[in-house]
Amino acid sequence: MGLTGATGTGGAEDGPGLYGRDPLLRGLLPRLTGLDTGPKPRLVRHEHPEDHPVVLLTGGHGAGKTAVLDAARAAYEGSVPLARVDLATLASPWPELDPAADPYVSLSNTSGVVEVLERLAVALAAPVPGHRRTRFPRLLPGLFAVSSWRRGHGEQRALAAARFGRLLPLADGGAGEDGEEWADRISARMAGAAAEADVEPIAEEVVREYAGRHIGGKERGTVHDWYAARVPGQPQGDPLVRLCLDFHQGGDLQSPVEQTLVAALLDDLTDAWSGWWMRVNRKPRPLALLDDAHTAAGRAFLDRVLEHRTDGARDPLVVLATHLGGADEAYPDAARTELGELAHGSGWDRRAHDHVERPSAGALRVALPPLSTADVRAMLQRTPKPVHARLQTVLYRLTGGHPQGSALLCEAVVNASATRDVLPGELLDLETEDGTPAGDLLVQRLLPELPLRHHLMVLSLARDRDAAEALATGALLAADTGPAGESGVDAERARVAEAARHLERERWTPEPDDPHGAAPSFAAPSFAAPSFAAPSFVAHPFLHALLVHEVRRGSPQAEPGRRWEDLHLLLRDHHEARGGESDPDALRHRLAGGDAWGVVERLAGAFTEGDDARAWLALLRHLATAPHPPAPPYGEWRDERVETARGSLDHRHAGADGVRRSVNRLLHALWYLDDPVREPLNELCVALHKELAFLAPRHSTGFTVLDAAAGSWAAAARDSRRPYPVEGLD
Repeated sequence: MGLTGATGTGGAEDGPGLYGRDPLLRGLLPRLTGLDTGPKPRLVRHEHPEDHPVVLLTGGHGAGKTAVLDAARAAYEGSVPLARVDLATLASPWPELDPAADPYVSLSNTSGVVEVLERLAVALAAPVPGHRRTRFPRLLPGLFAVSSWRRGHGEQRALAAARFGRLLPLADGGAGEDGEEWADRISARMAGAAAEADVEPIAEEVVREYAGRHIGGKERGTVHDWYAARVPGQPQGDPLVRLCLDFHQGGDLQSPVEQTLVAALLDDLTDAWSGWWMRVNRKPRPLALLDDAHTAAGRAFLDRVLEHRTDGARDPLVVLATHLGGADEAYPDAARTELGELAHGSGWDRRAHDHVERPSAGALRVALPPLSTADVRAMLQRTPKPVHARLQTVLYRLTGGHPQGSALLCEAVVNASATRDVLPGELLDLETEDGTPAGDLLVQRLLPELPLRHHLMVLSLARDRDAAEALATGALLAADTGPAGESGVDAERARVAEAARHLERERWTPEPDDPHGAAPSFAAPSFAAPSFAAPSFVAHPFLHALLVHEVRRGSPQAEPGRRWEDLHLLLRDHHEARGGESDPDALRHRLAGGDAWGVVERLAGAFTEGDDARAWLALLRHLATAPHPPAPPYGEWRDERVETARGSLDHRHAGADGVRRSVNRLLHALWYLDDPVREPLNELCVALHKELAFLAPRHSTGFTVLDAAAGSWAAAARDSRRPYPVEGLD
């Protein structure tokens, strides 16, 4: 049973990731297109009759951006001319800025913008009931022209023939024509051309062939004049040929050609949506849904659209695009609004902007927020019977409202609840529809590149870049599976660097104002006090939790040197070698490796020696973030944290003094409560108060600080608030 029909807070029949998105799908989008596609479709008044914004949906991976585009497509397909383009699959006009391999890097007859234009034209020309066929008398000649190939370049010719085949059905008289045959006619005429002839004679033939077969006499002059007005330095000859030559030349000459082609698309649409027939019938505007507009192809295309509108041109195309991250740098002058504010108006007005002449002032950024606790509750209410009392709390704390993660985990809970009760600790191990554990499937979706995914699993255990390099090189030498020596170590460091670039590129690193960013540490005589959210090479809390769990799950099958205990021992040794401020991390990896009593001894020793109480508490809360070792069926470690916190296992340390036994109970209570998939047990919250109150008068100088923590930490644990406050530190 899926969650596709789950009712969200907005009251819509929403799918995963769509909870609370009604202000956009049923507010702004109908006002931009002029059509409400609800249960009773109706025309609505345009919010922006003349000048309307490019709408950018911003957010991280799994924020539900693509789900919104899919929902918009489902709502408007068949009602308005509509195009849906995944920009991540297209060519990059700036391959040097795009780390992904560019399949068109050697093809001078295409670019990301041209690829987008082709797809938009094909999709927008598709038949729609109640709409006349959309024609592109300007755009098609331009696309044919720039598709001309260099003689002897088979890949360019193949690309051109394929594009001709897709575009010919849109051209007048082009139905039934074959792109390969069309290109063959051009090639046949060039058989006797001089060997040194390059793209120009082919461009001349392509332009002549298209005009002769697909443009009427009167329209031919109109198209010629339109391009002649936009192609400089062309007093004689055909401007389309010069357009082609500039495009193939590339560099600074290519972007003006792309700008001209985008203008051709938008002017064609303007003509199609003008005139008395359109005004009388109030036809809704065409809709372009662009996914992954943060890519080079997406940036280039949107830049051309925004530039066109900045010059005062107006067109009917409604653009709804997704952008990974906040888009602050790409669109610094864009208006910004909250999702909930879209219910009654966009708040966008180009004229109200201080820099109205800047292209990005034509964009409206809409950040898709995390789901609320009410959204998660709504998804869990689809279970056949009430779920565990704190399951919603744990799921929300784990995901932080991440839409994709919340939806998939809730789906797994709903399915499993049909036959049994689901405990919070099982969340990441619940089976999905194909039998894959939920945590594993989420990691696959969020990190689809297999080698990188496995590499990041291991690196997620590291605190920072230095620790990640030590871990990667140490695991290589311990496993003895790769090239040893300096070359192997350098290769591992390069992989760590690439992983770091990927995390930054894919916006898995905190934004400058991200609440998950590291807080200042408090220096102390024995330990530096790291922030509660233990710094990690993988800084995103939800992704970090998923990766760590997958390392734990895969530990039994890992080769020697890459198992859980091996990796934490490597990291422990690394931090011990660094010493000083790295000591807390060495202890944290000692705890993660299963040596809890060794950590207790260090904590108790620092306490009795009179270390600053603030630093001691900060160290304690940092250690509690350590991931626990693999328990059955993934390992032999027994999770006895609750029993230890209760004092049920005090007899194991009968010779220890009261402070050590109290610290042992306190550490295990915190360790359990900070586990992202464990419920905040009330008895352990009480234990926090009890143990800190016991320790407060036994510290030489820190009674006030420890006594304050006794009350505030118990309340924070009960309410799942973090970090645990330390008086005078936070």
